[in-house]
Amino acid sequence: MMPGNLVPLCMSALFFCLWIHPAHCASALQLSGLELAADKTDIERFVIPLHEKFSPENRNYTATVDASYTSYVVITARVAAGGHGSLKINDTEAQPGEPVKVRLKPGVNPVRIVLSPGGGGPATTYQLAVDQKDLSREYWSEPIGKGMWRIQDFGGFVSNEDMYLIEGKDRALLFDTGMGRGDLAAYVKKLTRLPVDVAITHGNRDHFLQVDQFPEATVYLSDLDVTRLPPALVNSRYKWIKDGDVIDIGAGRKFEVLAVPGHSLGCVIFLDEANRIAVTGDGISSGSMVYMFAPTCAALDQYLAGLKRAEARIRRLSGLTLLVGHHYQEKTPLHGAAGKQLITDMRIAAEKVLRGELEGKPAKTVRDGRATELRQANVGLAGLWYNPKNLVTDPAALGFLRVQTADGRAVIPRPVFSSFQTGYTATVPAGVAQVEITPTAYHADHKAITINGKEAKSGAAARADLKKGENAVEIAVTPAQGAVRTYRLVIARE
Repeated sequence: MMPGNLVPLCMSALFFCLWIHPAHCASALQLSGLELAADKTDIERFVIPLHEKFSPENRNYTATVDASYTSYVVITARVAAGGHGSLKINDTEAQPGEPVKVRLKPGVNPVRIVLSPGGGGPATTYQLAVDQKDLSREYWSEPIGKGMWRIQDFGGFVSNEDMYLIEGKDRALLFDTGMGRGDLAAYVKKLTRLPVDVAITHGNRDHFLQVDQFPEATVYLSDLDVTRLPPALVNSRYKWIKDGDVIDIGAGRKFEVLAVPGHSLGCVIFLDEANRIAVTGDGISSGSMVYMFAPTCAALDQYLAGLKRAEARIRRLSGLTLLVGHHYQEKTPLHGAAGKQLITDMRIAAEKVLRGELEGKPAKTVRDGRATELRQANVGLAGLWYNPKNLVTDPAALGFLRVQTADGRAVIPRPVFSSFQTGYTATVPAGVAQVEITPTAYHADHKAITINGKEAKSGAAARADLKKGENAVEIAVTPAQGAVRTYRLVIARE
């Protein structure tokens, strides 16, 4: 039992500890972690690095964010185990370990994080300054090998797009062109003196939007993704590629095209077998998840077929370095055995889903006001986010629908073509009185194809006359077994 005359002395010492020297007092609360994040989509959150390494004793932190995805940031403050008290972020009550949204405006946004001990005593305040900037015109790069660079738009801010510049003998090849708003062509010229051609992994806008900055370049792209591009971008510089094609830029650099339809119909991997590298875009994910749930994605069985082909093609390689489309998503370095394993794990995931052995976590995303149900399945390094309603290609499905004018100019239907979608629209100028329509059946064993009731051949062009106003075109596919499927295209002649 404590002597009575010592009680006031001890209480005074405790008061002194709590209020005057909280850093040396067991009762003083401190953060054990501070995480800053943002939402790229309603189902994808990414971590934003702080400029300073976190330490509980450091009370001041800063971060820079690009304005594109950061109307708000998400702050998670963690408190050491056993700590009791209250937590406030910008004067709003919060729970340790629970994410809190903080709205941002352009410029520096101060954030105060205050910890108050439960038994009374001085509060501990952490200051976070988040600088929101427009980085859309800035680029960042790093060498990743001899004559090789990773280029990132938006100043290298996380959630960015990754492009790759690789030099050959007489020409360089730029893989993807991102969606920044700066002078990418001028930036590339700082890295190489060689003339540059462009290879696009797939037709999503974050991978091709700056391609018009290279007017002298040959542009390599699968024509299965032509419906994803704005018509103004498509011209005679495009060289349509398919599975097995090779782009040889000299100096021992040959890139074989591996078709992996899934994320888009025209998704390809560019494989440099001799140097054991593969530029993958979004085709097999960037090390976290592949988006396979949009209505414009190929069915899962088509994806599996492409994965099997790719896996067989790289089987004899001792290892593989993947140059992915979004490097920030790479959880495990994808080189050596891991580079090959990701493709194998993705194939296993697709097989398990199709066999009914794996379903994954249910989720929902809303895009352009349209809700889509999906499943998030994982096997090893692979994350497969797929649409449970688009697993198997219909027996009467089209593999592709090409529309062009008589002089070869592409007519771009909307929405983006996929076997899953059966209704489309397109617009042509008043001077276009005729178009060529080429339907290609996905299944070789189909019985018949008709265009407005007239017999047609898969992969062969058929001409259709257009009157002023709307023109309905119906393409009916009769399968070997099962029901006829009809695709409807309405072409408006201005």
